[in-house]
Amino acid sequence: MLTEKEIETNKIKFIELISTIKRDGADIDGFLKWLNKSDFFIAPASTKYHCNYPGGLCEHSLNVYNNLITLVEQFASHSEYIENEKGTAINIVTNYSDDAIKLVSLLHDISKTNFYEHYYRNTKDDNGNWVQVLEYKIKDDANRFIYGNHEQTSEYMASTFFPLTVEERSAILHHHGGRSWDSAQDDMSSVFNRYSLALLLHMADMLSTFINEKIDANTH
Repeated sequence: MLTEKEIETNKIKFIELISTIKRDGADIDGFLKWLNKSDFFIAPASTKYHCNYPGGLCEHSLNVYNNLITLVEQFASHSEYIENEKGTAINIVTNYSDDAIKLVSLLHDISKTNFYEHYYRNTKDDNGNWVQVLEYKIKDDANRFIYGNHEQTSEYMASTFFPLTVEERSAILHHHGGRSWDSAQDDMSSVFNRYSLALLLHMADMLSTFINEKIDANTH
C-alpha cells in the first residue's frame, strides 16, 4: 500500500510532468481539470495484479515513464540502424521528444480512470480473526465510459486532450504487445518493426509490472 504522503507526492510529480508538455494544440488545462475531478490519483492499476491499491494507477504510470526514459537513453547510445538477419538496415530507435515519452507513458493506462470501484471482503487473518480487506472490481457498464478495449480507450481518451502522432497512437494501442485477451490481433512484429516507440513502451510497461511493482509489492 501507499501512504497518503506517497500518493500526494506521485500526484504532484505527475502533474508537473504533464504541465511541461509543449505539444501544439494540447489542452493541458482541460486535461488537468478533468483529471482532478476523477479518481486517477487514488485509483488502482488493476483489481488483483500489479499496483492493486489506492494510488496504484498513478504510481504505475510514473514507473512506466521512468523505465521508458531509461530504455530510450540506452538504445539512443547505440547506432541508429542495425542489420537484421537478412542484412537489411532497420531503424532501432529515434530520438523521441520529451513530449512523446511523457504522452505515451503517462497516458497509456488513462482508460483505467473512473474504471474501478472498491468494496470490502470479509476474510480471516493469520490469527483466525475475521477482518475486512479492501478489494476492487470493474464498475458496471452503466457507470463507466465504454468505447473499445483497454488500449483503444486509452488512445481515444488521450487524443481528446492531446494531438498524437501515428507512432504515439500505435504505441498506446499496442502497449500490451497483443498479449491481453482483448488486445487487437495485429501482426506485432510488423507494428514493432515500424514503430520502435510501441516496442519500447511495451517493454517499459512489462518492466514496471513484473520487476518494479513485483518488488514494491513486498514493501507496501
